[in-house]
Amino acid sequence: MPVSKPAKRGVVLVADDDPVMRLLMLEMLGQVGLDAVEAEDGLQAVSYFQGMSPDLILMDVDMPNMDGFAACREIRRIETGSAVPIIMVTGGDDIEAVTNAYESGATDFVSKPINWPILGHRVLYVLRASDAIVRLRIADAHNRAVLAAIPDTFFSLDKDGFYLDYEQGHDAAAAFPTENCVGKHVSEVFPREIADRLMEQMRAVLATQHIRSVDYELIRFGNVQHFEARLVATGPEEVLGLVRDISERKRTEEQIRRLAYCDSLTGIPNRQAFLETLERELHRSKVGNKKFAVLFMDLDAFKRINDTLGHNVGDHLLKIVSERLRETIRPSDLVSRGDQATNLARLGGDEFTILIPDLERVENALNVAHRVKEAMRRPFLIEGHEIFVTASIGISLFPEDGDDCDSLLKYADTAMYHAKNCGKNNAKLYSSSLTMQIMSHVKLEVGLRKALKNEELYLLYQPQIDVRSAEIVGVEALVRWRHPERGIISPNEFIPLAEETGLIVPIGEWVLRTACSQAKAWQRQTKRLVRMAVNLSAKQFKDENLTQIVISALHDTGLDPKLLELELTEGTLMDDARATMATLEQLRAIGVYLSIDDFGTGYSSMNYLKRFDVRALKIDKSFICGLPQDSENAAITRAIIAMAHGLKMAVVAEGVETDEQLVLLEEFGCDMVQGFYLGHPSPHDSITLMLQKVCTIAAPAK
Repeated sequence: MPVSKPAKRGVVLVADDDPVMRLLMLEMLGQVGLDAVEAEDGLQAVSYFQGMSPDLILMDVDMPNMDGFAACREIRRIETGSAVPIIMVTGGDDIEAVTNAYESGATDFVSKPINWPILGHRVLYVLRASDAIVRLRIADAHNRAVLAAIPDTFFSLDKDGFYLDYEQGHDAAAAFPTENCVGKHVSEVFPREIADRLMEQMRAVLATQHIRSVDYELIRFGNVQHFEARLVATGPEEVLGLVRDISERKRTEEQIRRLAYCDSLTGIPNRQAFLETLERELHRSKVGNKKFAVLFMDLDAFKRINDTLGHNVGDHLLKIVSERLRETIRPSDLVSRGDQATNLARLGGDEFTILIPDLERVENALNVAHRVKEAMRRPFLIEGHEIFVTASIGISLFPEDGDDCDSLLKYADTAMYHAKNCGKNNAKLYSSSLTMQIMSHVKLEVGLRKALKNEELYLLYQPQIDVRSAEIVGVEALVRWRHPERGIISPNEFIPLAEETGLIVPIGEWVLRTACSQAKAWQRQTKRLVRMAVNLSAKQFKDENLTQIVISALHDTGLDPKLLELELTEGTLMDDARATMATLEQLRAIGVYLSIDDFGTGYSSMNYLKRFDVRALKIDKSFICGLPQDSENAAITRAIIAMAHGLKMAVVAEGVETDEQLVLLEEFGCDMVQGFYLGHPSPHDSITLMLQKVCTIAAPAK
């Protein structure tokens, strides 16, 4: 059975001047699956090598023209010849020839006489070893290329902390303070604090065989650079380390942290940052048996600034407010612990919080609140506008008011609303009774939202009497609330709540429609033309749909616009003069009767009063109640009546309760009066009866 030849595994250059030796070598190489090329001397061998690049060379030592030693040296000088295996064939006892072979660059040698079967296998092993070396060199070159592309620095340490080796990355000079670390101890390379941490982690790595890391900072050219050294054990007494520049990552983390914890508008900490600060302070104070205070500040009437001057001005104001707060809070308020700005935060909108740690006395928190209030009272100059604001502040205390973050923040918020309800520009401490008030307030608000739907609201009407004729010429519609549980609730209680919640707008529209409908009903029943007076709140007056609502109410009820009187307060008229004029012109175009209610309690100027062109003034009852004994009130009342008549306005006096007051008002020339003396607020059927009679009042004694 014929033996199949093995597959060819490479090309061997055989250099020998003896043709018999060449023939034997070719036969031997063929048996092990190798091709061969013959060269008759060393010179020819060098020439053949340059043209064919064989995988191995069998080189005889003694050859004409150029011996094997010289040929080996020449091949090794060629760029591609440095790695090719060269086996020299020498005399068996020629030790000097063997030495010369290695010195000339030979890879191996064989002695004559040659053991031909062994030589074939020896060639194969040399080829295999050469191939492995080539692969190792390629892998090493690849690894070095990879390392060269990586900016990290590699190093190794022995168990005592001495550098055994390091491979520089792009940032090697930055990662190590000294250029040459090999042979040096960690403490000679890094500052003491960094060296101690590296040694500690290195011992932990050797003990646990787990990867550990150390972050450290170095000052390079005046800038702080951040590095991370990761350590892994490569043996029981050696650690491999990789150092990476993480400065960019640190900057990104700081930017992310800033976005997460910093208010984008003002630059101070946001709600999340404050809650975490509050949580830490709560834990610290519990452990150390300390006290602290939470201040909750809200700007008064901030929405009006946004509405009148625009959100850009409002945003600018919030920035300046935060800066002023930073300046106002002294380091002593915070016991100089860290950055005081971390104890100040903007929760959102115009709400700010201040944390006062290590509180010794409640007065200290009140003093901070007082300084904040005074700082806010100073005018703010923004885009040519001089803006005045005030602040309401609520204060909660740990541990008196609560022992968790949510409670302390909620109670400070509750106290702040109490400060607003007490007239604003106030600072109030939290008390448990406030929670009851707030709960009652919330319950009342829920009830008020249902009142319209459940038909709990109703109107009473108070007559207005012409002083000269003593006849009813008008009535004022007054809204009342009959609560299913509490009974009749005073307007002084629910009207401010309706204003605050915005419910005054739908309630006001219901009042307007109901009053117009009733005025039309009286006209049909009594054949009397009685003017119906309806109060307009500030929110109603600013409602862009007001004119359409009035037109719709008049159209649906069929009431003549001249029989509808809309009462406005001085504050409402003066809030935004330009917008006020536009709205008044629209209402006058409808033909309704306009009057100013509670005149004398606001701040109207005579110039604006003339420009507003209203039909009547209603003197507030605070000026009437002291008559006729109060000479100052009498003088003011007389002056208002004279001024109004000079501007061709009618005058209505409110709160008339005695005959003496009525006599004096007639003497002053007052046109109309209303009050308990002339008629209490009454249901519509009672007014119907009054209108059906000859409604006159006995003329007062002269």
